[in-house]
Amino acid sequence: MAVPVHVHGSSEAGGRGQRATQPAGGWSSDGDFKLAQALATPVRSCAITGVHLPNYFLINFGLAPHPKTGKPWQMPKLSIDQNLSSPSNASSPQQPLDQTITTLIQDAKDAKAEPTDRRLSQTVAGSYILNQQSATRLMSDVKRRSYMQMIPHRWKQDTRFKTNDVVWREDMDSFVLDLMRKKALRLLEYLSSKPAAYIVKCQDYADVQAKHQPGAVLWLAANSTPGEEPPPPFAMVKYRSASHIPVFNLSALLGSEYLAKLRDSSPLFTGTMAVIKKKRNTLMTLMHLWKLMGYVALEPQRDVWR
Repeated sequence: MAVPVHVHGSSEAGGRGQRATQPAGGWSSDGDFKLAQALATPVRSCAITGVHLPNYFLINFGLAPHPKTGKPWQMPKLSIDQNLSSPSNASSPQQPLDQTITTLIQDAKDAKAEPTDRRLSQTVAGSYILNQQSATRLMSDVKRRSYMQMIPHRWKQDTRFKTNDVVWREDMDSFVLDLMRKKALRLLEYLSSKPAAYIVKCQDYADVQAKHQPGAVLWLAANSTPGEEPPPPFAMVKYRSASHIPVFNLSALLGSEYLAKLRDSSPLFTGTMAVIKKKRNTLMTLMHLWKLMGYVALEPQRDVWR
């Protein structure tokens, strides 16, 4: 079995945009480890579709009391609590790269009430939904009775919450997208700030061949740039003899606002392309970019890919 791969800049594949094939089970030998990491995560089921997948392909939604009202809010567990560096933590950032669930709820539109002194905390286990924006949007359209039936039984046993009061944001699909974009921005900014050259500038697809240990190509041009063909979702570029590496269209993944912030953060992001190296310290960033692409890639109304 073979899966279609969009290959850019490869004469053997017939030029830009030519469809090629690659054995299923990984995008290349370079990507096998990333895929293994994703497949090794514990299997969980989607609350909407019932599909069972490794939880990397799902979004975990925890439950926590609102800091002012005390009512339980369902929130995505998208903050990064672990360090980005090696297990020695020698060069980890001083602050978490993204907001904790406390800040997420404080950012939400809360009811007017006096602050509560109840301490905000995540439950140990959450509810999982397929990592697709359409799935999260569907959850917002579910009737209240059906929504209550999807609440995990363990939440009903938690004496800290009244499950009848659980709040789900109506704009959760765009809220999650914004959080994932912020997380990607912070990850890329962190890597670019390190002297280890985890990210290097690149002129074009041909220049990718001259780079050592490329893990992915970062497309930095606005999709409306004249004369430039933006890469589609799950695009690949052939690297040297046989392997392929992903091309992340950051104009589509980050959106214009966060892409502008990224370009302003470092000279590494001012060109059309950059290459992120295949290193142990870049694995989290590469996997998050894949997850972000999976979240938005199948959105039929999104014209940012064109």
